[in-house]
Amino acid sequence: MATTVEREEQFIELIKESSSKLVVVDFYSTTCPPCRVVDGILNQLAMQYPNVGFYKVDVARFPDVSEKCQITATPTLQFFRKGKMIDMLRGADKQAIVKKVETHSNGDGTENAKAFGVVGHSDLTRLVLKKQSECLNQSDDNPLENVFAGGDSVLESDVDEQLVLHIAFNQPVKLHSIMIKAPADRAPKNIRLFANRMDIGFDDAEASDATQEIEMTKDMYKKGGVANLRYVRFQNVSSLSIYVADNLGDDDVTAISQLAFIGTAVDTANVSDIRQGEDGHSH
Repeated sequence: MATTVEREEQFIELIKESSSKLVVVDFYSTTCPPCRVVDGILNQLAMQYPNVGFYKVDVARFPDVSEKCQITATPTLQFFRKGKMIDMLRGADKQAIVKKVETHSNGDGTENAKAFGVVGHSDLTRLVLKKQSECLNQSDDNPLENVFAGGDSVLESDVDEQLVLHIAFNQPVKLHSIMIKAPADRAPKNIRLFANRMDIGFDDAEASDATQEIEMTKDMYKKGGVANLRYVRFQNVSSLSIYVADNLGDDDVTAISQLAFIGTAVDTANVSDIRQGEDGHSH
């Protein structure tokens, strides 16, 4: 949840905090209906972006802070990085708020988001519900969670080279591409993707029509392991099932060291909420 500022000194502290990460400050009023909409949006974003600081400042309670920050209407969001305000947004347009947070959380605050070399899109791996995701035929010693852990850990298959990964997201996403890193001799080769099919098993994965089929090559892995998807087929994805049929080395064990998803989040804001907060509330 967004943290409510309780004293003026705390505001100074959060500006200092922006030296190491993005800080978003919501200037609100208790009498402003759109402010309640923004509150819900920021609470949701706080769970999706644990490395971003979200704070709330009551303009009536802290008029001096609001005046110094030149707040003339509520809700107003200000974005801070390295002690300086880098952007500002008025109103309760969820789509605009999400886009701003996504853009500025990418590190340098530039308008062109970039993930694993894919310009215009972000790393959506933060939206994966790890506890609701699973992998069929995984090794007990090297399970699915290893692909999200970093370091030298890997996911490995167990009785043969095949895997079925069921990846759940905490909100609908538009997938542009996926990124796979793996040991060269055991890296996935032929994979089949199924959008919104968490029920897929091995028999279904081989017999059913896939949303897309991809053949990974050594050259693709050398260039970063990014495989572009047929974007129009992955516009509203709540879950993605990945069937790995074999690996590049024809080994009995398939291994994956990192898995990432690249694209954009689908705006799921209620239309009435957006309309209610379009203009903000002057004070």
